[in-house]
Amino acid sequence: MDLNGGGILIGRVRGIAIRVHWTWLAVFALVSWNLQSTILRDIVPEWNDTQRWFGAFAAALVFFGSVLLHELSHAFVAQHYQMKVPSITLFVLGGVSNIEGEMRTAGQEFRIAIAGPLMSVVLGLLMGVLWWVLPADGPSSAVTFISGTMMYLGGTNIMLGIFNLIPGYPLDGGRVLRAIFWASSGDLTKSTRIATRSGAVLAWGMIGIGIALSLTTRSLSGVWFVLIGLFLKTAAESAYGQMILERALDGVSVRDVMRPAPEPVDASANLMRVVQDRVIGRGERAVFVGTEGRVLGLFTVSDLASIPNERLSSMTARDVMIPAERIITVIPSTPLLDATRAMTERDVHQLPVVEDGRMVGVLSRGDVLQRLETRQRLAESGK
Repeated sequence: MDLNGGGILIGRVRGIAIRVHWTWLAVFALVSWNLQSTILRDIVPEWNDTQRWFGAFAAALVFFGSVLLHELSHAFVAQHYQMKVPSITLFVLGGVSNIEGEMRTAGQEFRIAIAGPLMSVVLGLLMGVLWWVLPADGPSSAVTFISGTMMYLGGTNIMLGIFNLIPGYPLDGGRVLRAIFWASSGDLTKSTRIATRSGAVLAWGMIGIGIALSLTTRSLSGVWFVLIGLFLKTAAESAYGQMILERALDGVSVRDVMRPAPEPVDASANLMRVVQDRVIGRGERAVFVGTEGRVLGLFTVSDLASIPNERLSSMTARDVMIPAERIITVIPSTPLLDATRAMTERDVHQLPVVEDGRMVGVLSRGDVLQRLETRQRLAESGK
């Protein structure tokens, strides 16, 4: 799966930041508890609870490494094609590789997508070989433990590989499906639409199975199916929207969309007067503070929300502005897609456009949406 994610940084591999989302702790705890309470009680019944817990933690770490290798397989193949992979995040449903940029060919898409499931299956087979070689009733309980956990983790890895090959976007199998349609039709947008619809059908199917299980068995497994289905449905819709966004903004720079720089207010300007003139009078949601085109800072409507009205007349723009060094800026030649990502990641609605230390324009989310609507209308009219 190739989605964006965040979490606690635990290390780097070939420049790729490896992160663990807090939800992965739930998976780690669940795997450890399952091993300690059921699997290891059958494999090494002579062990006490402490020994079984240590063994369970060790096996859970091996599973952690297996999922990481699955994602690294995607990442290494992507790097082979000179694509950037800033990070990998492990979370509750497995892992996500943050691969930047769009696939250039269907072959690249296929190889990057298939690499993860193949790695999981290979790991599962290797663990199966270890289980076959090591005696189940070995000369020591440690050998017996290794043999039994290899059987359990080998089967888990093979199941992980097979699950990811289900043809529903954004699972790896959905990306393989998109690559196949892309190769045959040459139309990436149409192929993505087919793959995401397949993912939506899969998601609704899992939700239906989960509801049926919950009603008939009243077990938590039904809830799990529903949660996975909802995640897949949301992820498929998000991935399709992201692809449409990337293609619509491809080749567009900030210069093509930005509006002329608004006149900044002086840092010593009375805040009440600025609010009346710029926020209420002109409807500006962000007011830039500066002089002679140079940005000293800005403040937004949100920054004013916590200030009592009676204090506005005794304050200046400088008192509420966010200093320039804390403001994200772009230059006119910045790709519009990069600027859009910056606004989304930092949860800001406007970016100053700066050139040679001077503000030459401003970019807002509204400007980006207007550009998208224009592209959509042109596409629908066939121009």
